[in-house]
Amino acid sequence: MSGLSQLFDRFLGRGDWAVTVPTLDGPLLPNQRLEEAEPFAGLAEADNLVRTDKGILASSANRLMRFGADGHAETLQEFPGDITALAHARGMTAMAIDGKGVVIRGGLHDGREATGDEARRLSCVTALTFLDSNTLLVANGSGTLPASGWRRDLMQKNASGSLWRLDLKSGRLELIRDGLAWPAGIATTGSNRVYVTEAWRHRVLAIDLATRATLPVLEHLPAYPARIAPAFNAGYWLTFYSVRNQLVEFILREEAYRKRMLAEVPEAYWMAPSLGSWRDYREPMQGSQLKQMNVLKPYAVTRSYGLVVHCDQNMKPLSSFHSRADGKVHGTLSACEAGDDLLVASRGGSRIVRVAAAAGGKRG
Repeated sequence: MSGLSQLFDRFLGRGDWAVTVPTLDGPLLPNQRLEEAEPFAGLAEADNLVRTDKGILASSANRLMRFGADGHAETLQEFPGDITALAHARGMTAMAIDGKGVVIRGGLHDGREATGDEARRLSCVTALTFLDSNTLLVANGSGTLPASGWRRDLMQKNASGSLWRLDLKSGRLELIRDGLAWPAGIATTGSNRVYVTEAWRHRVLAIDLATRATLPVLEHLPAYPARIAPAFNAGYWLTFYSVRNQLVEFILREEAYRKRMLAEVPEAYWMAPSLGSWRDYREPMQGSQLKQMNVLKPYAVTRSYGLVVHCDQNMKPLSSFHSRADGKVHGTLSACEAGDDLLVASRGGSRIVRVAAAAGGKRG
C-alpha cells in the first residue's frame, strides 16, 4: 500500500513530492538582527566556533584560529586539509580534517585518533561533541563525498550519512545510526538521548544511544539545519546552511533536468543552496532577485541566507536571528555563547558577528 500511496503522492504533488516550502513565521519571522549585529572579527570561510577557557576557537579553511575577547586572532596550527568540525571539553580539543578523520589535541587523550577499518569511513565529518571524558560522538555527513561536497550530496539526493561513537581509550568506533541524509550537528541532553540534525530532510532527530531508537523532534523546517550549540538556559542554538527554495525543491523532483545540471553545469552556477551569493553575474537568478532602482528587496527569493534559531531544551523554536536576501551575513553554520553575547560565524560572509545580549547568561 505504501508503494501505491507514493505513486498517488507523485501524481498529486503531495507528501515527499510536494514542492511547497514552509514559511518563515512565528518564532522564525524574518528580521535583520544578524545583519545589524556588531562585527567581531573578519575571517575567511569562518566556521566551527567553540568556546574554551583560553578564548574562542574557530576554523578558517585549514587554519585553526583562537580569538580573544577583543577579537584579536592568532593562528594556532595549519593542517593538510580543511577543518570540518571542532569540539572542546575538559582540556581536550577534537578536530576533524576533511578526508583525514578525527584527532584529539590536549588533555587526557592527546594524540588519539580513530583506528581500525571503520575509521576509513570517517571521510566526511560534519560535527563532533564529547559525550564524556572518554567518548566522542561523530557525525559523518556522507559515505561517498567529502564535507566540501555538501551541495552535490543534496542534489544527488543521497542519504549515506551516519552517527558514530568513538572510544577515546581504545580508538575504536561504534556505529549508532546510518542512512541519514547529511547529519550536520550533534547535541547532548544529559541522558542517553542526543539531538542530531538531518539537513536534507529538514529536521532534527532525537536518537537514543542505548536502543538506537530514532524520533523526529523538529520537522518541516524552512531551511537546511546545520550545527547545534548549547545555550546557557539549557536550550540550544540551531544554525542553518540556507533557506529552502521552491525552485530547488522542484528541480530535486525533476530527474532528467537535475542529472543534466549536475553533469553539464559548473557547481558554482547550479540552481542549489549556497553559503553566499551575488558574487558572479553567471549565478542563477529568479525574477524577484532583479534589482529595482539598484535595490535588492530583502524578501527576494535567495540561494543563500543567514539564520540562527534559539530553541528550548525540547528543540522548540523560541526566537531567531536573520540575514535576509539583501544581507551579507550568510552561511551561518556555527554559533557559540560568549558571556551575554552570541557569536555567529558567517562562512559565506567571511566574518564573525557578535549579537549583543542574545545569550542572557554569564559564561566565563
